[in-house]
Amino acid sequence: MRYAGVIVAALGACTTDVVEPVFPTDYAYTEVRDCRASADHELNKIRILADAAALGPYLERDAPFPEGAIILKEEFDFADGDCTGPVVQWTVMQRVADDWYWQTVSANRTVLGEDEPRCINCHASCGREPVGYLGTCAAP
Repeated sequence: MRYAGVIVAALGACTTDVVEPVFPTDYAYTEVRDCRASADHELNKIRILADAAALGPYLERDAPFPEGAIILKEEFDFADGDCTGPVVQWTVMQRVADDWYWQTVSANRTVLGEDEPRCINCHASCGREPVGYLGTCAAP
């Protein structure tokens, strides 16, 4: 029992860096791909949105994505046929220099993962037309 105070004090001294989602709570991005089934993402239904900076490059495919541009994948339960229920998770890609930064974010906005190899490897395989534009995996 005499060590309990030491353990509590030691645990209290530990800090963890909390990573925040790169997209705001009240995002109002534009839909660029409608509700559809996904073989990836735990078979969730998905809907893809782009922020103002990503919208032109995503749709027109004639310019690079500017640094900071966001493409957001809303994920819905497998049984949610029209993606109108609650979001169960997000996957987000943010343009950084000549690459992408990735996050997986839970429904309560906890960052579950960053730069996960499965995201990077999957999107690296579709980095060129006609399969996808600059790693977006979105054929026109």
